[in-house]
Amino acid sequence: MIVAPLVCALLMSTGTDSVSATTADTLTVSAAARTSLPGTWRGTSTCVDPEHFPACKDEQVVYEARLTHSSPDTVAIRADRLVDGARLFMGELFFKPQADSSWVADVRTPRTHFTVTLRRAGKRLTGVMTDVPSARRIREIALELVEGGGDRKVQPPGTK
Repeated sequence: MIVAPLVCALLMSTGTDSVSATTADTLTVSAAARTSLPGTWRGTSTCVDPEHFPACKDEQVVYEARLTHSSPDTVAIRADRLVDGARLFMGELFFKPQADSSWVADVRTPRTHFTVTLRRAGKRLTGVMTDVPSARRIREIALELVEGGGDRKVQPPGTK
């Protein structure tokens, strides 16, 4: 589990300044399912409920998804937002596969509890961030695969 100083775009809407990410129950999955998310994804994270989450800001994002070594059915996603063309680290979430082919990260802090659910369709990844206590949607996520997409190790930003 990683505690990040901010999962900025993900947590700005809730006013939280730290996060500990946990995941849903482990499922047994095929090798194909485990490798469906790794790669570099780029797109938008859009606020959908400014009335209830006024601190939320729409953002351009880059997600670096990789398999974890400690749990082969877990995908770690490093989330960066783009500000003036520069990537700013927001945090890392850990996703587990679900029976419906989605991937879910369950995030709990002292002040908030939300889930991020992602679904892949070809070279597109869509998702939603939901506030668990109220069941309100906070964000919609729309990404396109720009690199990778198989069982590969993701290089850290700035390396080739």
